[in-house]
Amino acid sequence: MGKIIQQLISPTFEPSHTETYELSILVGMDSFGFAVLSDQQRLLAVRQYSLEGKALNAATLEQLAREDEYLSATYRNSRLAFAAPQQVIIPERLYNAEDQGTYLQSSARIDEGQVVLTDHIKALQTYLVYAVEESLLGSARRLFSGCRVFHLGSALLEGQRRLTDNADAAYFHLLDGYLLVSVLQNGGLAFFNAYRYRSAKDFVYFAMLVFEQAGLAAESTPVYLSGQLVEASEIYRLLSRYLPVLKFMDTRAIFKFDVEDDREVAYQYFDLLSLSML
Repeated sequence: MGKIIQQLISPTFEPSHTETYELSILVGMDSFGFAVLSDQQRLLAVRQYSLEGKALNAATLEQLAREDEYLSATYRNSRLAFAAPQQVIIPERLYNAEDQGTYLQSSARIDEGQVVLTDHIKALQTYLVYAVEESLLGSARRLFSGCRVFHLGSALLEGQRRLTDNADAAYFHLLDGYLLVSVLQNGGLAFFNAYRYRSAKDFVYFAMLVFEQAGLAAESTPVYLSGQLVEASEIYRLLSRYLPVLKFMDTRAIFKFDVEDDREVAYQYFDLLSLSML
């Protein structure tokens, strides 16, 4: 079923009140996690599973939903995001719904058994086109009735747009060995992509490549960090040499956390928290 690798349960969580709570679910590349929030944006529970290097399939999702007491509960609202690496951003003015499969095929291979989905990111006037396993999508919609489905990028962009006031900034989100990068300039989306990295040097290489491609000034452009990262890591140490204006995303302006030191919680669960804003 997968192994629980991280868990946070608030003492204010009431299992009998789940019908008033909201559920956010994230299907990673080789991980699975979810968060439960109150109607007052208080983080009540987080549970993250390692799938031990395997992609989530429909059978595993059904087992998780059956055996995890939080997932099997009934919620007021539920949202699910796929961190699908097969994705492409299309400006709103160029998008044609009849061509959604063509957009993706130009930059990624669509495997047999996959279905192409599209998120309309109205605030940034773009469409995010991506591919997911059709059987997994079907199981998710059946198991979590009324669940709204998105790409992780849509959630990240919403959180980045709403939680910072910089007109020009880069955003690095780390998940399952992937760097998801977005660049917002003058209130619009200038860049979005995902890179697979295997070392801290790989990470810095991709980070600097993005800065070069987007024409950003390394010495002055703010870089907001979120996800699976700590300040004591080699990635942070190396990155700070080249990009001196590093900041961790701070979600505490909107969300509440029942932990003594909530700084890391506020940025490490940025993906699940941002999903709840959609």
